Amino acid sequence: MDLSLVNLEFLAMVIDSLADGVYVTNVEREILFWNKAAEKLTGWQADEVIGRTCYDNFMQHVDKDGHKLCGKEYCPLHRSITTGQASTKPIFVFATSKDGRRIPMQVTVSPLRDADGKIIGAVEVFRDMEQAIKDLERAKIIQDNAMNTPMQEDPRISFHVCQAPEEFVGGDFYRIECIGPDVYGLMIADVMGHGVASALYTMQLRSLWEDSRLILADPAAFLTKVNQGLSILTGRDYHFATAIHAVIDLERKVITYAGAGHPSPFLFQANDGVKILDASGSPLGLMAKVSYQNIIVPFHAGDHLLFYTDGAVEEMNNDGECLREEGFLELLKRIGFNGSQEHLSKVQLALLRYSNALRFSDDLTLLSVQFNL
Repeated sequence: MDLSLVNLEFLAMVIDSLADGVYVTNVEREILFWNKAAEKLTGWQADEVIGRTCYDNFMQHVDKDGHKLCGKEYCPLHRSITTGQASTKPIFVFATSKDGRRIPMQVTVSPLRDADGKIIGAVEVFRDMEQAIKDLERAKIIQDNAMNTPMQEDPRISFHVCQAPEEFVGGDFYRIECIGPDVYGLMIADVMGHGVASALYTMQLRSLWEDSRLILADPAAFLTKVNQGLSILTGRDYHFATAIHAVIDLERKVITYAGAGHPSPFLFQANDGVKILDASGSPLGLMAKVSYQNIIVPFHAGDHLLFYTDGAVEEMNNDGECLREEGFLELLKRIGFNGSQEHLSKVQLALLRYSNALRFSDDLTLLSVQFNL
């Protein structure tokens, strides 16, 4: 009797008995095994998928941010093969069943290695999360609406945002609004942690924005008030947020801003220079009695400004090297970053390629301002 064959048959029987869907691929992502639960969850039978590659897109996987996953960089299984990393927490994706139903799934992936440690494939385990996902989707809609700020088009200035929460909702917050003739106010903030708990604090930031309308034109005064409000809310929980509030005056061509311990924005100047704006200061919510300082910076036609949260600078590569501010700035220069929405998407993809992770390990927000006047 071939003992290895018996072991394989027994292993297949065990995997077929699992309630979770399981499939196994080689390094080319050709499907080698598809268990009974995978058949039940998706409607696709094993003999219909074995031998096909998962990037044939027969299940039309997309992630929570709408990225199509059956390519390379955004595919968790591909990332697992190329990085050698297994999931540390489940990933939410959406698949389409054989009969066209949309299936919210919780996915984990892991590389498969031979006896010598060489990666020879990957395994993906998934389960139906239809009931659990409904509340998270509602929470995401609420948070998105809190940050959505429709504005009349102004040919003198353009705002672009690219956001990727680590979970369905996250602790990154932004707000952009016309607060007077020729004047725009914006805020970007990063609440400690991520997920639902941090998302609740972003709702408080939105409330504080509304309560502070009379002082939105004064960034230092605004942050002082927001800090007091968050200090009362967080109490002894020691939850805090880094932030920048900026006011852009198109008539005077100046940016007035105050920082609360946030990563430094970059002002890309039309003459090819880059000015790094100091956003240091006490994070919001740590201490009730803190004052902030206004800083005034001029801008010119053709300049563009990039705000970001620390998810952009804390990615680690395969050698364990953190990108940091200097590396992020070099990445932007290599792209030839021009502040456009297309370039924000390129930056997001470049950050994922730099990382040695299956997906971003923290919430990520990129907010750019183009001065067209």
